[in-house]
Amino acid sequence: MSRVGKAIQQQRMKKGITPKQLGKKCGVSEAFILDIEGGKKIINEKLLAQISKVLGGNLEENMVLEAPPQEKKEQETLEKKPQKFMETTSSKRREVEPLAQWGEALSNIIKQIPIYDMAMVDRKGYKSFPIIDKKVEGFHPDKLIYIQLEDDTLSEYRMKKGDRCLIYLNHEPMNGTFQLVEYDKKTYLRKVKRVEGNKIKLIKGTADSQAVIKEMKDIKILGKLIRVEIDF
Repeated sequence: MSRVGKAIQQQRMKKGITPKQLGKKCGVSEAFILDIEGGKKIINEKLLAQISKVLGGNLEENMVLEAPPQEKKEQETLEKKPQKFMETTSSKRREVEPLAQWGEALSNIIKQIPIYDMAMVDRKGYKSFPIIDKKVEGFHPDKLIYIQLEDDTLSEYRMKKGDRCLIYLNHEPMNGTFQLVEYDKKTYLRKVKRVEGNKIKLIKGTADSQAVIKEMKDIKILGKLIRVEIDF
């Protein structure tokens, strides 16, 4: 994590603002903010000024923009060369800079859906979708994530380890559907079936023995399975 990214993250958390809220206020995506905080993207002066204004900190005055190691090395080399080489490199940087602006603009028409592990902790990557009528695949863009299956527990339903499951995040139990649920401090993808009273059967296979019955109060519904994708 860079010093700039760390300072932004600390000030954001101090203000109680989420990456999504900060991105919306600054006209960039949530993923872009997370990449800046993680040191994966270099922030320009204009965006730093916007973020400083939103967070109300002194990021602009007190922080020195950091360049990647390769860029720092180039800078040290250029300082030892005649002025004309410095001007040439500056021109190249001005040509590259608009690419970041394009990325920010495209965030309004392209949504990067994150791919997580089953615990929803480790982010394994993204998959891009076009935003049509403010929706992705008919759903609110910010309500979609992918979960990558970690084992063959659901193989009887033709879902295997490594398959990507598109999940619509909501907390409503839907009888007869596959849902992402949390119980006993762990997250699972299970077929949900209502039984008597306030109980729910969580099915992982076609045999009755491959199911557990839980009280509604003991589980948390996280989302509904939309579809499963595999790689050949």
